[in-house]
Amino acid sequence: MRNVEKLVNERIAENVPVSWSELSYSEVKQRADIQQFFGDKYGEIVRVVQIGGQPHALDGYSMELCGGTHVRATGEIGWFKIVSESAIAAGIRRVEAVAGDEVLKWAQREAARQDEKLALLSRKKPGLTPLAQMATVDRAAAVRAIEERATHLKQVETEVHEREKQQAQSAEAALQSRAAQWADELATSKAGSPFLVSELREVDGTLLQAIIDRLKVKLPVPILLAGTANGRVDLVASVPNTMTEKLRANEIVQEVAMLLGGKGGGRPDHARGAGKDVSKLPDALAKARELLKP
Repeated sequence: MRNVEKLVNERIAENVPVSWSELSYSEVKQRADIQQFFGDKYGEIVRVVQIGGQPHALDGYSMELCGGTHVRATGEIGWFKIVSESAIAAGIRRVEAVAGDEVLKWAQREAARQDEKLALLSRKKPGLTPLAQMATVDRAAAVRAIEERATHLKQVETEVHEREKQQAQSAEAALQSRAAQWADELATSKAGSPFLVSELREVDGTLLQAIIDRLKVKLPVPILLAGTANGRVDLVASVPNTMTEKLRANEIVQEVAMLLGGKGGGRPDHARGAGKDVSKLPDALAKARELLKP
């Protein structure tokens, strides 16, 4: 696209003449250098628009059958900028561009969009380097400024993405550390028990899942954990595969969650659920013990 844009602007800068001639269709229909659209139907007389070459000599570098309105020289077009490109069908792409005064209008709109995007990124990472100011009325300079700002914005996006990636890795490491601590404590305190039902305060569903993933390895018995956080109860249950014929984690979670005004589901060996009625948690845990008791 950059090469196309560069070539067009070079032709515009040459300020070559644009001419048009009316000729019989029979004179031009076999000429491969005159573009025509074979899906269209042409009359006996057609209009040939020519760019470059000697006016009306049909020797220009661009010629086609067209009935539109045109400038008399390419210099009148002004600066040319491709603003979008997209696929509209197999092997066919749509290219949209602006020229002349519309280039400045596009640059102003694009600058506003870039500023808005930087503001959103700054919320994720304060202290980002601001974009260069757009204070030019020269079309070519405006396009260069937008392109430079776009490059800077891409670098900023990379910085923010890397920061978010590091934060996510740190958060995951912290979560796994807490999960390991909880799992160790529960496995130690309940060693030898035929089942485990426990409430974990200030533990959400994500942490609860990480805990049971570790705990079921250390304590291979039926387990139901209830985590309370943010005014709700999250449930997770695990049943060893050797016991799923008699105990099904999904059925256990469904019954317990129902007492909490919620619901749940999953597999016979692993299930999750949730409810909002925290006041019913003692009854729900009692029900869980009843269901898991051998």
